[in-house]
Amino acid sequence: KDQQGTFSASAATEGCTKSKSSSADPDYCRRILVRDAKGSIREIILPKGLDLDRPKRTRTSFTAEQLYRLEMEFQRCQYVVGRERTELARQLNLSETQVE
Repeated sequence: KDQQGTFSASAATEGCTKSKSSSADPDYCRRILVRDAKGSIREIILPKGLDLDRPKRTRTSFTAEQLYRLEMEFQRCQYVVGRERTELARQLNLSETQVE
């Protein structure tokens, strides 16, 4: 995104043509319409491989106690692995992936 609120072409979409007809776009490009902060509708070109339809994963909410324990452990050792990670995850009722 540039300073004016519009989207700049990335390296992945530089090969896409700027013609008005979407049939002239390469197979790896897709055009979408977006409304910018000023209410203007703009057309942007994105790689088709960019999955905009997939819902975002929900963000994990940690309790104050979990955060405190995780921060203390991080100060002690930045990389918790193996048995320590498994045990900490069990104690905090988190998955091992959440204890990274």
